[in-house]
Amino acid sequence: MKNGRLKIALVSSHGGHLAELMEVMDAFAPNEYFFITYHGETVADLKPAYFLKKFHDSAWGLFSIWFRVFRILRRERPDVVFSTGAEIAIPVFLVAKIFFGCKLAYLESAAQVSAPSLTGRVVYPFCDIFLVQWEGLLKKYGPNARYKGGLI
Repeated sequence: MKNGRLKIALVSSHGGHLAELMEVMDAFAPNEYFFITYHGETVADLKPAYFLKKFHDSAWGLFSIWFRVFRILRRERPDVVFSTGAEIAIPVFLVAKIFFGCKLAYLESAAQVSAPSLTGRVVYPFCDIFLVQWEGLLKKYGPNARYKGGLI
């Protein structure tokens, strides 16, 4: 934390997950932030940002993503990592928590009405704040999930 402001890593894949992240951007002002997402035309204007290659296409991609994420987080040193999903959150959350002790916050997608997402199930045990947008998901996740209404 510098000058009383948090540094926040905003992590999201493209499409609806990124749209949900952009909907809650006002909540991060006046903190400093940066994005971690996949390469693509729809995200070219995000700044400041780090762009990752999709890692689930090959064994090498799965292996190399961990090192890339480590280098990004070592350079930026965020206080908090926030994500709306999807799978890109998994390596970022795990590296952030294990190696850097970051606080982790996850917002489950509004599309997850009755069942938890795979990403949500993986990151839930590591999260400091885990938000769901449907009250019915509280029972599916457990006592650390929070429902504050539909945020999106």
